[in-house]
Amino acid sequence: MIIESGVIVALGLVFTFFKLSWKNRLTMLGKPLAMDLIVFVLLTTLHWGTFSGVMVATTGALICSALISLGRKLVGYIEKGQYFPGYSNVFNRIK
Repeated sequence: MIIESGVIVALGLVFTFFKLSWKNRLTMLGKPLAMDLIVFVLLTTLHWGTFSGVMVATTGALICSALISLGRKLVGYIEKGQYFPGYSNVFNRIK
């Protein structure tokens, strides 16, 4: 039950992430440690109070961390104003 709830929490954050513009998404992917910390602190704060709530938050943050790494490798990221393409090079197709 905890793993399924963690997946649902992570999917909610992913859907929110996809509402951003491409430039904002790629800029956020350029700061993976900050993203991991923000997601973990946000989810832990929201689910604080019970052991199962904290485990759901931890599972959701772990899934988000894996998706951030996957996004950096597949799509690429923007760091210090420079675009580093991923394997799919989606950003150049959109221009």
